[in-house]
Amino acid sequence: MAKGKTILLIVIVAIVAVLAGLGGAYFLFGKNSGAAAKEPPPPPTVIAKLGDIVVNLADEDASRYLRVGINVEIEGEGEGATKIFEEKSVIFKDKVIAFLRSKESTELVGDNSSEKLKKELLKILQDTAAELNKKVEKKSEKIVIVNVYFSDFIIQ
Repeated sequence: MAKGKTILLIVIVAIVAVLAGLGGAYFLFGKNSGAAAKEPPPPPTVIAKLGDIVVNLADEDASRYLRVGINVEIEGEGEGATKIFEEKSVIFKDKVIAFLRSKESTELVGDNSSEKLKKELLKILQDTAAELNKKVEKKSEKIVIVNVYFSDFIIQ
């Protein structure tokens, strides 16, 4: 009788060990490697200069101006991506200038004000790119704006 219990115990331990090994192999090789292999790499990006912009601010109490250097991160590779953006940069600058002229200096100073301004500019630039992209048929000629960076920011 003790021999039967010992054999039963060995069989149960062997079954548990095999199941644990199969479960571990599934998590190591099946689930994780498939998800990692299916995830596409992020598209390449380049930084294009929108340039320095100087605008009068909308302050009523004093004459103030803003000088800001803006760089834009766009999807694409090499000179081809920046060339397409630079060809349309006048349109982007016009939208940015109109937006910045509506701002007062108090809106541009303080905690998180530059991050808020970047988000607003990013939205304007992305909306402008979407309008321009409607007229373009080739995907390689579409402008996709990812982020906005300041290289200069002076209020006087």
